[in-house]
Parts: sequence; structure tokens; C-alpha cells
Amino acid sequence: MKFGVLTFGYNGFSSFKNGLDEFGYYDVNLGDNSQSIAVRRLYKIIGIDNSDIIEVNRDEISCYEGEKTILLMNGVFFKESFPIPESIIPIFIGFHATKKIICEQKDFLQQYAPIGCRDEGTTANMRELGIDAFTTGCLTLTLPRRMVEPPSPKLLIVYGSGAGYLPPEALRHVPRDLLANAEFIYHRLPAVRFPFDAELRRQAERYESALMARYRREATLVLTSLHHVATPCMAFGIPVVICRGRNDIRFSMIEKLLPIHVPGSFDSIEWKPRPVNVDDIRDELTRLVRDRIYIALGGARGAWHASFSMFVDTE
Repeated sequence: MKFGVLTFGYNGFSSFKNGLDEFGYYDVNLGDNSQSIAVRRLYKIIGIDNSDIIEVNRDEISCYEGEKTILLMNGVFFKESFPIPESIIPIFIGFHATKKIICEQKDFLQQYAPIGCRDEGTTANMRELGIDAFTTGCLTLTLPRRMVEPPSPKLLIVYGSGAGYLPPEALRHVPRDLLANAEFIYHRLPAVRFPFDAELRRQAERYESALMARYRREATLVLTSLHHVATPCMAFGIPVVICRGRNDIRFSMIEKLLPIHVPGSFDSIEWKPRPVNVDDIRDELTRLVRDRIYIALGGARGAWHASFSMFVDTE
């Protein structure tokens, strides 16, 4: 038995291919790779040896022909990921997909219910279609809290593009003393090959790991528009301010932990927030992953409901 870590090749992302053809490059969301980093760490905590860990491209899971593999399905999934081959045993924690895909895969998903969803919107869509589901949040919330605080103030302004666009209007509300020690980071990776082959997928993960190490080491405050900057930084114990052009269901679980600011509310931002304590979430998610892996390996299924009450009732 092997244990899979999702990587991201972007097969089927026609907009990336079109960008490469037209402009000679495209760029990808590095936040995808924070999920891979979190899963590798969880496997290590659980005691899974590196030799038993393999990489599975999210965007061609349906083509997987390797040996039997347990795969943590934490992330956003598209039609290219389905159908899941019989050689993969999926564990649905932190899962997100559109309602259309959930409907198309209803019978398959019901086999693995209850489904652990990344956000309240996905949970609601599952339940509306008669699939037992609950909200877990993302496994990046299991990343470890930093032990050392930065020696001097540093605001990191981390932004993306598209849905991850940071409204410039938000910057007009940042206090001057914070801007005096601020730096901008574009949280995307440019590429000149499509799709990502195995080496590019590993490079993206290494770069994301380096950026995350920098956030841990330097940031006394992070201003971001990005889900997978916010959740790792919350886990690290870094104060976070989220500003976006608009809110959406992908942030519905995060919104329970800190505000999502959109145009019209930037003047109400607390610029000296306290870190969000996610210790209980981290512990419960780690136990949930351990228990689900135990079940997948043939353990007693009835045990898990009793252990994870904080996730079961999200209505």
C-alpha cells in the first residue's frame, strides 16, 4: 500500500495553454502546493515512511495506473480528476468541487460518505444532493505554529490574480507605520511549459515551501486575498487580514475564524489583529486524518464518529 500526495499539473486548463501560446508564458497559483506540503507533514506525524509516499497529479488522477494508494482528497477538484480508478482509495477531507461535479459524481461520493468538505458551501451542496457531509476546513490548518517571533515589524502583502486579485483600494487604508515596513509578494509561479511535468510540479512545491518559510520567519502581519496564504499563516500563528474583490463560498469556513473584507468594508479593518488560535482545529484534523487512514487500512469504521464531534454538526 502506498500513500498519495496530490501535485498539480493543470492538464485540461485551456486558459493556461492559451496564455502560453499567446504571450509565451502563463502563471499558476502556488497555494495549491501548500496543501501538498501539509499532507506530507501529516504523513510524517502519523509515521508513514517516505518510501511509501508517492505523488499523484490531481489533474490526471483518472489515468493513474500505479499500485494501490490511499489518497487524501484535500483541494479543489475538476472534471479531469474523475473517474477515480479502483487502485486509489480516496479519503475526503478538505474536499471542494462545484455543485455540477458533485452531482455528476454523486453515486461515487456516496460510497465514501460522510465527505469532509473544505467549506460550508461544498457541504451544503453535498447535503442538498443527499450526500452525508461535514465541514473540516483545509489541511493547511494543520501546519505547525512557529516557535520564534520575528525580531522586527514586517507587513507582507501577498496577492494573486483573477479571483485572487487584491483590490488596490485596500492599500489606501493601511496605516503608514505598517507600510513603512511592507513588502509585496506575488504568490504565483510563471511557467513556459504546459502542462506541468513531474519536475515542474516538484519545483512549484519547493518554491511554495520557501515562501512559507519566509512568512514564518519574517511576517508580523500578512495582508492577503488568497485562501492558501491565509490558512497556512493562521496555522503559523501570524496575524492575518484578508481583503478580496468579492467573497465566495471557498472562504466560508475561514470566515468563521476571521473577517473577509471586501470593497465598502476596508475602513473597518483592524490593523493590529491578534493571531487566530487554530490549535483545536489542528489537533482534530490530525486525529481525523489518522482515523480515516486507519479505516482505509481495514480498521473499525464505527470509531471515527465518536472522536470528531466538532466536525460532525455544522448546521
